[in-house]
Amino acid sequence: MRQVRSLASFINSRLILITVLCALFASVLSALYTLVEFNFSVKPELLKKANAIAQIVHDDVELAVNAGIPFNEIRGMDAYLDDSLSKYPELTFVAVTAGDNLLYQAGVVSDLSTVDTLAFEQVSKQYLNASLLERISVAASQLPSIFSSPFTDSPPQSDVFRLPLEAAQAVNGSVYVGLSATYIQSQLIDIFFDIGIVLIAVLLVCFEVVMVVVMVYISGPLEESETILRRQINGDFSVDENTSVRGTIGLFSNRLNHDSRKLQNKFSQLFGSQGQAESASFKARLKEIAEKFRLQNKLEVRKGDIVDARIPLFVFSFGEELQKSFMPLYVAEFYEPTSWISKDVMLGLPISVFMFVIAAFTPFAAKWVERWGQKRLFLVGLIPAIAGYLGCAFATNSMDIVISRGVTAFGYAIITISCQSYIAAVVTAGNRAKGMSIFVGVLMTATMCGTALGGIIADRIGYQPVFLLSAVLAAFAGLLTWRMFTGELDTASNKQVKQKGGLMQLARNVKFVAIVVCCAIPAKIVLTGFLYFLVPLYLVSLDASQSEIGRIMMIYSLVIIPLSPIASGIADKTQKTRELIVLGTVLSGAILLSLYGEASLFKIILAVTLMGIAHSILKAPLIACALEASEATPEVSRTEVLGILRTAERIGSVLGPILVAALLAVGNYGMAMAIVGAGIIASGLLMLVFLNMPSTQRSKEAQA
Repeated sequence: MRQVRSLASFINSRLILITVLCALFASVLSALYTLVEFNFSVKPELLKKANAIAQIVHDDVELAVNAGIPFNEIRGMDAYLDDSLSKYPELTFVAVTAGDNLLYQAGVVSDLSTVDTLAFEQVSKQYLNASLLERISVAASQLPSIFSSPFTDSPPQSDVFRLPLEAAQAVNGSVYVGLSATYIQSQLIDIFFDIGIVLIAVLLVCFEVVMVVVMVYISGPLEESETILRRQINGDFSVDENTSVRGTIGLFSNRLNHDSRKLQNKFSQLFGSQGQAESASFKARLKEIAEKFRLQNKLEVRKGDIVDARIPLFVFSFGEELQKSFMPLYVAEFYEPTSWISKDVMLGLPISVFMFVIAAFTPFAAKWVERWGQKRLFLVGLIPAIAGYLGCAFATNSMDIVISRGVTAFGYAIITISCQSYIAAVVTAGNRAKGMSIFVGVLMTATMCGTALGGIIADRIGYQPVFLLSAVLAAFAGLLTWRMFTGELDTASNKQVKQKGGLMQLARNVKFVAIVVCCAIPAKIVLTGFLYFLVPLYLVSLDASQSEIGRIMMIYSLVIIPLSPIASGIADKTQKTRELIVLGTVLSGAILLSLYGEASLFKIILAVTLMGIAHSILKAPLIACALEASEATPEVSRTEVLGILRTAERIGSVLGPILVAALLAVGNYGMAMAIVGAGIIASGLLMLVFLNMPSTQRSKEAQA
């Protein structure tokens, strides 16, 4: 049987690796081709713009000269050129000369007598007629200068465009426009990073899809076939009533099970055909054979798997995250100045309402899961979620968007707690952290991919179609749930004797309260207060662009996605979940404390990266540790525990921006983060004290 197991492992790992590598290779080729084409198409366009600007200045100067104004006495000409230059960041200077004398200028003008001027038609023809190999060669030669330019202090260089003046009066003058040679490089750098973000998002989506397809159609059926073959080799011909029929391997597994069923049917016919004349010893012998080879045994071995919830949760979360990158901009389009709510408040109101509704309804959703099951409630939660997306797509004012986001949040609370409950029901105590890391990893992957691709899609087709796409993805997630979820799980746990006051029961569990108050809530305060609220403001104060802000914030997700499974694996192997969440909490506080002092772009980038590492350490072990601590309160089911934990986290999400904003009102960024960091460190140390307290007293109370 080890050969079958190694075969399954061989097929799974190689197939996933080959598929992802093929997707990576295709994506890299596409990205390189895009960069090359952009490089060769942007310069002719910039020259066209420089030509148009020079032509406008040329016409205005000619108009003044033809009107009788002396060429060297045109008043306000420098201010006019300054105004023209300020509108176009790709230009370094605009100048007007009379012969070799510089009359009017805006910007830093180079020595015009020593430069070679560009001809629009010649350069355009040179660029547009270049072969693909020539374009690749030129682009490759520019790479060192492109990526070294941000780290050098060399003065900006200019390509100069010249247009002679042809006024009625002979003025022998020219208009010069300096086109920044580094502007194209900066645009290429932006395009490079944007393509890189899309590339990473595509690879993550590809990995999620391939992982689920392999698990559903290869790993699962192979393991099932292995189990049946092992039983049959050992002389056990039990029939599994719920075998898989997914894919060719699933059909093989079903065929093996069908052979056992045929054998049982033949035995039943033989046993039933024996008349009364048969001796009792003969019947006893038949029964002995039946018991030995399990010829009358039926099995119900099919049980839910983590992968069942993985792809539906990813598809739904991906659709939900598509609108995160432009929601304030979308609200601003519908805001009316006469509204009774200020614009600043209205722009953030959809996010606040979304978080508040999730926090308010998550405890109810946990109870509903226990009553109706994970699969049914997931499908029910799609109704308000899709209705909210459609409401945003067809909104007529900003308040419609706020209400629609609240409706979607109601469905989101139901769906996420259903998936989390499903995963908690199928994992064991030995792989609990790993199972919860899958939940965290799926959400983080969906957050990064959806946020990155949502902004790009909105930029191409508009805001409203993105919400329609989210509705389609949510419906598709429902179809996947209907096919993949096995129904209600963990019946024994969820159908315990119902007692009111589950929150009060857990409130007497000191260790669970310590985990929630000292770790879960502070972690969300750091996430929303630091990453989502302070980091953008901090970077704006350092003159960072919007694209740079987005890239820096994405570092957090990029770090968590690969490191969270590693941390969860360590937690499962060592069973040191308490130590890991304490370490992650204290480390996140120390990172915030390090921001005290002079503002620095490098410092904030390093802080975001380290915060991703710290949260990778505690995210999945936090859920596992909370479930472990709740075992001292058996009166409360796992689903209700998860609901209370999620509600507490949402409370932290709401408190984060409020707390940081209050601190910023009395101090700077560094001081605000230092105060929050000191509080986080203190809470981590306090949690360590409570988690190391003996639990004998609580055990006696549980037994009583």
